[in-house]
Amino acid sequence: MSAALRALFPPLDLGRLRFRGGWSGLPIFVILSLVYPVSLQQAQWVDLSGQFTIVAVAAIVAGTLIGNASLRPVRGVALGAGLGVIFVILFTVGAAGDGPFRERAVRLGIDVNTWLTQVLAGEAARGQSVFALFLGATVWASAFIGAFALARTGRAWEAIVLNGACLTLNVSLALTPLLLDLVVFTLCALVLLVRMHIVMLQERWQQRNIQPTGEMDWRVLRGGLTWTTVLVITALVTPRVGAADVVGNAFNVFDTPYSHVETEWQLFFAGVSGPSRIRGVSFSDSIRLGQSPNLGDQTVMLVDSSQGHFWRAVTYDFYTGQGWRSTDADRVGQVGVDKVLDRQPVDATFQIEEPLGDRLFAANEPAKVSIPAQFVTGDDHTFSSALRALEPPRAGQTYTVTSDVSVADKESLRRASTAIPDAIKKQYLQIPSTLPQRVRDLAQKVVAGTDNNYDKAEAIESFLRTNYRYAPVVRPPPPGEDPVDFFLFNLKEDFCEYFASSMVMMLRADGVPARLVEGFTTGTFDPSLGKYVVKQANAHAWVEAYFPGYGWIEFEPTPSETPFARPDAPANGSAAAGGTTSEPNDLTPGGDAISKEDQIGQGGDASGSGGATSSLPLDPTPLVALLGAILLAILAFVARFEFRFRGLSPIEASWGKARLLASYVGHPSTASETTYEFAAALGRAVPEARAPIETIANARVRERYAPGGASDEDRAKAEDAWWNVARELLALVPHRVLAFVSGLLPTGRGERH
Repeated sequence: MSAALRALFPPLDLGRLRFRGGWSGLPIFVILSLVYPVSLQQAQWVDLSGQFTIVAVAAIVAGTLIGNASLRPVRGVALGAGLGVIFVILFTVGAAGDGPFRERAVRLGIDVNTWLTQVLAGEAARGQSVFALFLGATVWASAFIGAFALARTGRAWEAIVLNGACLTLNVSLALTPLLLDLVVFTLCALVLLVRMHIVMLQERWQQRNIQPTGEMDWRVLRGGLTWTTVLVITALVTPRVGAADVVGNAFNVFDTPYSHVETEWQLFFAGVSGPSRIRGVSFSDSIRLGQSPNLGDQTVMLVDSSQGHFWRAVTYDFYTGQGWRSTDADRVGQVGVDKVLDRQPVDATFQIEEPLGDRLFAANEPAKVSIPAQFVTGDDHTFSSALRALEPPRAGQTYTVTSDVSVADKESLRRASTAIPDAIKKQYLQIPSTLPQRVRDLAQKVVAGTDNNYDKAEAIESFLRTNYRYAPVVRPPPPGEDPVDFFLFNLKEDFCEYFASSMVMMLRADGVPARLVEGFTTGTFDPSLGKYVVKQANAHAWVEAYFPGYGWIEFEPTPSETPFARPDAPANGSAAAGGTTSEPNDLTPGGDAISKEDQIGQGGDASGSGGATSSLPLDPTPLVALLGAILLAILAFVARFEFRFRGLSPIEASWGKARLLASYVGHPSTASETTYEFAAALGRAVPEARAPIETIANARVRERYAPGGASDEDRAKAEDAWWNVARELLALVPHRVLAFVSGLLPTGRGERH
């Protein structure tokens, strides 16, 4: 047993225990390793996120200790993996709510067992505990492997690549802006590489008996930090180039298989949807009910159309029990809308003012687009769930979409066939097993007495519009509660996504295929432009129900919007377009039935949203972070500056500080200069500093060469003189910076300097 323990845990040689990058590189490596777990907490994927930072710190310690041990790499990594399993589970249990540790551990075990049961049964797994364990494992792996490799081989690339990949993925998928995290990580990574390069040079110099100056490592590190900062700032402010579009188009080749993988991934972690607050309008492929938006009065687009309509952006088919996802992964060049009855073509020209990626807008069901585009669809290619531009930049310009808008009357829809295709049943009758039974019971109670799917849809629509109130303030459901159940039986008032989601689930409970739709309402018709002006506050969610032979028919359960107009029966072989009127007014579909005063700071409904503001508030976080970073950099510089002269006498420290500061502002000393020669040279270059630098020089000479040394008065005068020298030299810093920047700028042809 003792031999086995020694093989697994060999004794550590504390004399060898060191950080190869030195004490100046250790904090850089620690910050680099902690950026990823901190970004996970900011993204708010799960409630159990407070332990990620602790897991990372434990992984750094374990990786450093095991990396300095005499274990072979395979055994070291295996030992680290075993420790990771133990630490991640322990820390996750410790962060999992209240109660005794034993009870929390049992709850976690039950959550894992439930997750496995749901996955094996082919259902959507809603639990967040397993996802918290998964994220904890990625945090441990990235921090441990980086620390182990750095301790064993002195290489920083393992830490940078693995941490960077995890961080980039998190920043890309999170709804919360995390660009600052990526910037901090990039700075730390580049500076750490510079530091490790310095260590490599120093080791090489020692092998060759080369003695560099004491300031060599600091000068190289300072230069690396300077150019790293310049590189990051340049990357942030440099405009996009044409190559970016080429790369974006090339990525489209892999977009379809990526969508298939993403769809399967959604089944494993359906209960994870990100933070509870978003900015603006996103129309992403997944939403979480209860999100509070931050919408403004900015114009999103101008629409030139013969009739107003709701402008669709995306539809959602999969209800996770906490939000919605779009699982359609196929992209085709055309859909078979011509096979659907009672539809008429409607042309709409969209002049985009605020691009939303490659998403294109359309009325009801798009059929033709004036720019290269793809229809996102599922197994049934007679309709689409979204419209994407093949060339993303063109989605932000002007394009025309011809849509086939339903003009079916109520009587025709009542007589529609009930023979629903299997593909529609499978995708649009999906209900998670966790939906409370009382939601199903309420749906059956509401449609009691109806004998066709259209009357069921109208009954549920009327029930929601009559018994529930629209509220622009978004309230998220309590943890663990189903949002639809929470809205129907507790809130009874909220924003459009709650209304639309409730209607979709009640329709599905009664056997009517339905889906959630998000986009914009009609907007406001501007007679001077002859176009509809659509703003952020017009973002909205509504419902589409499927009727065999007639396709997707729109319904409006939110009482703040007028319902879609639909004739009772055909009149002279024609019918009015559903949901539109030829005369635009404030209460056409798309106009909010709330006062202007109520809209200030609240507005209409949105993608994952319910409120709007008249203008987007300025987020001070980036500015505060920048000022904080500058302040920390200044403090670090001052601390480093003072630390270099520790242990010296006051006179010698004052002299050394003056020489070093003079070199920073462009007046360095030479190796052959005496004390008086340097003081005289600096006095000629900076006349205001002549008297104080001569005071320090005189005190230094007396301290070094006078029989009795320097007096206490000399020491006091030297310290006072140093502050005078510092004041005069620091005044030259702005000029020095301007000269440096002007030297980087290109000069005109033929100019001489």
